[in-house]
Amino acid sequence: MKKTVFSKLLKTYLLITLLSILIAILFFYLFFKSYYFNEKEQQLITQGEKMAQILNPYLESSNFIQINRIINEYNHINTSRMWIVDQNGELLSELKNQSIKDHLQPKSDQLEKALQGEVITSHGFIKYIDDPVLSVAVPIFADKQVVGVIFVCNPLSDITVSVIEAMKIVMIAGLLSLIIVAFVSYFISQSITKPINEITKCSLEMIKGNFTQQPKVHSSDEIGKLADTFNTMKQALEKSLHDLESEKNKIAEMERMQREFVANASHELRTPLTSIRGYLEAMLDGVITSKEQEHKYIRISLKETIRLHRLVNSLLDLSRLESGQMKVHKKEIELSEVINRTVAKLIPLAEDRFIVLKTDISTNLPTVLGDEDLIEQVLINYITNAIRFTDEDGQITIKAIAFEDHVHVHVIDTGIGIAPEELPNVWKRFYKIDKDRPLTKEGAGLGLALVHEIMNRLDGRAWVESTLNKGSSFSFSLQIAKKVHI
Repeated sequence: MKKTVFSKLLKTYLLITLLSILIAILFFYLFFKSYYFNEKEQQLITQGEKMAQILNPYLESSNFIQINRIINEYNHINTSRMWIVDQNGELLSELKNQSIKDHLQPKSDQLEKALQGEVITSHGFIKYIDDPVLSVAVPIFADKQVVGVIFVCNPLSDITVSVIEAMKIVMIAGLLSLIIVAFVSYFISQSITKPINEITKCSLEMIKGNFTQQPKVHSSDEIGKLADTFNTMKQALEKSLHDLESEKNKIAEMERMQREFVANASHELRTPLTSIRGYLEAMLDGVITSKEQEHKYIRISLKETIRLHRLVNSLLDLSRLESGQMKVHKKEIELSEVINRTVAKLIPLAEDRFIVLKTDISTNLPTVLGDEDLIEQVLINYITNAIRFTDEDGQITIKAIAFEDHVHVHVIDTGIGIAPEELPNVWKRFYKIDKDRPLTKEGAGLGLALVHEIMNRLDGRAWVESTLNKGSSFSFSLQIAKKVHI
């Protein structure tokens, strides 16, 4: 049999109730027995005393015929039996049976005490009567002298019947109590097991990965507190699993990025190395005969070497920034000076491509908090990217303006623009927007990733806005120095 809460409660309550009923039955049995016994005893004494008053005149006049008539009438209409003896212990009534005479000998303790004027009660067997009886002996007085004794006895079976009838009522009440206890046990168990079953159901759903269900428990008792605690635990577990899944995805993404980084870095490094090796082998094998061709190959090899050097430096800078090994020297700087100086360096590169490079810096531009070298690196990466993706006769504008507690710098070009779906990827390592464009082959796809990491270290922000075939605006912001409390 399945041990349910209901069965346990039912067994417990029934056992307690049954024990209580048994104790009650025993108590009421003793109580009713004592009550009926005392009541019957008092009734017999009262009857004996009344009969003594009635028979006293006849006893004084020795009218034994009348005495026998009265006693016989009493015995005829009552279940009790009565007889009378004189002061010498001689039986005066017509019940002259030898067994009665033997029981009422003058030497009998009951008779002796009654003849001394005491009312005596006793119970036991009398040979004249088959059943055990309750008997009383009441003295008859005349002039304060005992002149006889009236004996009245009643079968104890009468008392037993009354007690049994009373006990039947008690037992019926006990049976009804057991039935009521069974129903109460059921309803109490339901009030306990129903919310527990709700919690169990939700727990099984949680095992399946379903955290949407909540136990429907509406109570402020311990079960309600258990449900509240369960919900709190469920939410904490759900959050932990969500965080764990997020961390797992982050680790997977980092591993993917690491593999992609190694593959891209290997490819970017292999390309210039392959070119340099090919040109050097061609010169060593004597394939190149003219000085002009030899100088051409040397210039190409030098260009590839410079590109390789730039790629390695970018990789090292990016790695040092991400690991925190590169020290950032934040101080108050004049951003307009850094912009003008950087633009001056890059004007020749823009003019070679027939691109107009100009600035639009707000007057009285406030100073910012940053690292001058890193900010210059950001500007170089933004502007060189703009030059690569802007056609001849295009224009690039470097705009700087104060906005609230930051200075915003925008590098705006009239280039080819970027498709909306590609915008989130521009900050990734080795990502190239237009791989077929000749000028993009000069870059390794690390410039914008480096910008993004620099802005993180400077507590700034980098973002891009672009319209395909119309141009792009690469921006960054730095906090105004006077608003910063160091």
